[in-house]
Amino acid sequence: MPGNGSAVLDTLRLELQFLDIGLYHAPTLSRPLLVFEDSPTCPRYGAAACPNCVLMQFVPSECCSQPVPCHHIRLNAAGETVDSLYRTGTQEELEEALRNWLTATIKKLEEMPARRSVV
Repeated sequence: MPGNGSAVLDTLRLELQFLDIGLYHAPTLSRPLLVFEDSPTCPRYGAAACPNCVLMQFVPSECCSQPVPCHHIRLNAAGETVDSLYRTGTQEELEEALRNWLTATIKKLEEMPARRSVV
């Protein structure tokens, strides 16, 4: 599994910051930035491959060979993904689902060390 807990948290926090400051829908760009794929956290951004990405641990195994595996991370209980929301949702719906997933995942990962120290 790529990345340690600290690297995963750092990546997710940076993605949330990227989302919160509105860079995925900056009006001055010729096209909207693609979630995860156009982020500086993406290993492809530096011409590396997806297997090196810390987000791969959230990708369902059956989607790991997709062209952009991170677009298949399940963002909510309804099974919506970045890919499905690009096809059927609005930018606002995508950003809301992504923000909720990032926030919940960050919280869950932040709480993990506390649970281990209690055991």
